[in-house]
Amino acid sequence: MVVGNPARAQRRHWTVRTALAAWVAIIGLCAGCESESTSPAGVVGVFGGVGLGPGDFSYPRAIAAEPGGCVFVVDKAGRVQRFNPEGQYETGWRMPLIESGKPIGLTVHPDGRIFIADTHYSRVMVYDRDGNLLTSFGKPGIGDGEFQLPTDVAVDAEGFLYVSEYYGNDRITKWSPDLQFVGAFGTEPVDGVPLRRPAAVVVDREQTLWVADACNHRLVHFTRDGEVLGRFGGFGSEPGRMRYPYGLCLTPRDELLVSEYEGNRLQWFSRDGRSLRVWGKPGRAPGELNAPWSVCCGANGRVYVLDSLNSRVQIFKP
Repeated sequence: MVVGNPARAQRRHWTVRTALAAWVAIIGLCAGCESESTSPAGVVGVFGGVGLGPGDFSYPRAIAAEPGGCVFVVDKAGRVQRFNPEGQYETGWRMPLIESGKPIGLTVHPDGRIFIADTHYSRVMVYDRDGNLLTSFGKPGIGDGEFQLPTDVAVDAEGFLYVSEYYGNDRITKWSPDLQFVGAFGTEPVDGVPLRRPAAVVVDREQTLWVADACNHRLVHFTRDGEVLGRFGGFGSEPGRMRYPYGLCLTPRDELLVSEYEGNRLQWFSRDGRSLRVWGKPGRAPGELNAPWSVCCGANGRVYVLDSLNSRVQIFKP
């Protein structure tokens, strides 16, 4: 449904997109320079735009990077697209079923497999990097080996998998490297408050599992066996607080980088909960965000932020 004047909205969209394209073209002229050209906000590239063609997005909701630098994005059209580190489209595929809903989680396994939280079909789909389906696991339900609405997947150093889910199953399930159910945790309250929409999960170098507890506006961390280690955050806009942390990734320094869907910003945290930096503000210009759903760290120190309601990805260097 379009709200307001459709023609005016379309003109506004193309004005913004044209300005961004011109800005990216200027950056491209400096491709041979020793250092990347940046905007005042540190942005070194922007790619995407509203549409259903290759390289376009329809409300993108998850992003992940390969160790080698390629980036994968899944959007609300049920498409997975692969881009090179500069944001040039390489290939893509469509999820097999989309009538009941679209995926909201995407993870690149260290061995190169692509794990997609096929949220509304209560399963995790596993592909190779070219879009060939390898296998899937999970089924609808609230019992062992079952999901309600899975949101994300994390992998530890031994190859065990951790899947976050919500809508009645606000918990984390653990799976063996051969995709067999091991157990579930996170259902007991943390400091008196149960998890509410755990939206993203990562495992750090110390093998601590971190959970973006989105509707409680906090990060919670666990051992790999589900013991609660602590939590920090809370609703708010000041540093150290969060507004719907939907995306979570680890930096090369093992800091926690959070994308705040309603906060329209990124925030870096130390493992002890100190806010180290905030980046972004509401808007459509480079360095401004509109409902950033996800974030990932790529090659050469780049950060890729999924600027969801602007239907684009922004690349910047902290």
